[in-house]
Amino acid sequence: MLVLSRQRDETIMIGDDVELTIVDIRGDKVRIGIKAPATVAVHRKEVYEAIKNENQQAAAFRGELGSLRPRGSARGQTNSGGTVLPAAAKLAATSNGRRVTA
Repeated sequence: MLVLSRQRDETIMIGDDVELTIVDIRGDKVRIGIKAPATVAVHRKEVYEAIKNENQQAAAFRGELGSLRPRGSARGQTNSGGTVLPAAAKLAATSNGRRVTA
């Protein structure tokens, strides 16, 4: 693990596309601004772990129900809807952190 010291308003670059900027330091809390391309997913670790667990559970559940189709679906059609991640969504909703894109 690389450990760097930075002061307020100083930036760390990760590759050519990701910037981490120290926005504020108050007591034992550090606010970090992250500028990254939209193709790079940025999550707090606890949200990332919740998403990962939900996806693993969904994959296991899909494997168990592989021969079943949703109601009203015709043979040969696929359902291309998004995945609902209740635990991850609930965890993300409790955050006061925001992602700002430029």
